[in-house]
Amino acid sequence: MAITNPIQELRAQPPQPTVGPQVALTGALAVVLAVATLVHRTLPGDALMPAVSLLFFVIAAVVALFAWRRPSPERQFCYSDVAGVLIFIGIFIAAQVEPEQMVRLVEGAHNQN
Repeated sequence: MAITNPIQELRAQPPQPTVGPQVALTGALAVVLAVATLVHRTLPGDALMPAVSLLFFVIAAVVALFAWRRPSPERQFCYSDVAGVLIFIGIFIAAQVEPEQMVRLVEGAHNQN
């Protein structure tokens, strides 16, 4: 005869899917796009990609702090995943910056001082 625990089975219901992380990812991408569009005219061309990469890292840090304070159930797309995606995008953008571009940017900042 098998021993079952029906109370335990009722308690162990699968967690409800959350839409917060998807909204956070979409919002973060929209914020970066809006800021990049607004500062496109004010920043030099060499500084735009590093600035966008830095913005991705800053937003990822904020999302990671939020994920740390509010853990989510396993096997769901969570805020930690959003932070990882934003870091991955930031690293990809930072890798696209040419070394000569950074040299011109640093020399221009040095010449202004």
